[in-house]
Amino acid sequence: MKNRFWAAAAAGVGMCLATASFADALKLSLSYEPSSAHYKWAEWAAEQVEERTEGRHTIEVFGSGQLGSEREVEESLTLGLVDIGFVGAGHMAQRYEPISIHLAAFLWRDLDHFLAYPTSDTYKELTSAYEDISGSKVIALTYFGQRHVTANEPLLTPAAFEGVKMRVPPVPIYMVFPDAVGANSTPVNFSELYLALQQGVVVAQENPLPTIQAKKFYEVQTDIMLTGHMTDGYYTLIGGPTWGRLSEEDQGIISEVLREAAAGASADIIQSEKDLADWFREQGINVHEPDRQPFIDIVKPTILTGDWPWEARHIEDLLALGAN
Repeated sequence: MKNRFWAAAAAGVGMCLATASFADALKLSLSYEPSSAHYKWAEWAAEQVEERTEGRHTIEVFGSGQLGSEREVEESLTLGLVDIGFVGAGHMAQRYEPISIHLAAFLWRDLDHFLAYPTSDTYKELTSAYEDISGSKVIALTYFGQRHVTANEPLLTPAAFEGVKMRVPPVPIYMVFPDAVGANSTPVNFSELYLALQQGVVVAQENPLPTIQAKKFYEVQTDIMLTGHMTDGYYTLIGGPTWGRLSEEDQGIISEVLREAAAGASADIIQSEKDLADWFREQGINVHEPDRQPFIDIVKPTILTGDWPWEARHIEDLLALGAN
């Protein structure tokens, strides 16, 4: 009797170990710190995936770029070295350039317009083409933030930017807006920007509100213009080798969880931007909401006819998205 008991117990333990061995541990990589909304929702996704797949899959979250830069992770996804990645369009564009289209200046009328992008034919076309080239699966687009202008005077119309010495990253897509309105785009290393603003080497710059706060640019600038001239987001990708080994059921479950996480992170970032606008006002900074339509009218010809990797029909499709 005793021998039969221990044999049964051993068999039970063996079955448990065998079951545990089949749990598929997925690696999720992101560049953001544990304190960020992006990391928080990645952790949430890990919990939900394990629960909803009944332990068939687990996710280990690697933040702060532990598994490499976003460019390296984009490559690792195709090789099966990373399973899930949060990757910016700029890095994906090194493989398929048109995927960067959502960075086009003044493409989006407002936040709701950008959030409707994944429902568009252009989104489906470009993400499908990226999938064909990379082998990775595009799951979701997470809102990352808008870029705004700071200066020591109100710059509320395109004409107000004429000749203004403005620091902009020396990348063509970032220079569309200042060039279109006649600003004097001036290269300054980001690490030297605070001092350059303080000394008047440049008198304006543009960045997302969290960056303006973190780098204390508001200490040397009096006005913030909520131009929202560029809207950024990053994609949630599942590597081709990983996607291929998932059952159809688990593809659906994991995709649903990651889309919910993207929506949650987007909502948190949107709220943080609203809170920051009020925070800057409390610091005595003049926060302006200029009429964006005159800027859109000036920039539109450039993003339609410039030497860009996308086609004019893509821009036209997105400009018309949700318009009455």
